[in-house]
Amino acid sequence: MVGISELSKSIAKKTGITQKKTAEIINEFLKETVEQVNNGAKINLAGFGIFERKKQSARTARNPQTKAEIQVPAKDKFVFRASSKIKYKE
Repeated sequence: MVGISELSKSIAKKTGITQKKTAEIINEFLKETVEQVNNGAKINLAGFGIFERKKQSARTARNPQTKAEIQVPAKDKFVFRASSKIKYKE
């Protein structure tokens, strides 16, 4: 798995910007994306995908061990829909 430090290292090599600065940029991008989506915006990155919040309705689920029914409340989910350009590796 690749984390922010590995991404920032790779981007730093390609751009000539320091690894510390690229890590700051990645972290700020992630914070801003979450903040915008939490405020109701859809973030559309052309050729990459869309970040948004979707409402999930309340539903009845079943505990797999006891088979008892439980009520799962409605909630807002943070979702990412990948662009068709990145869904399939050629």
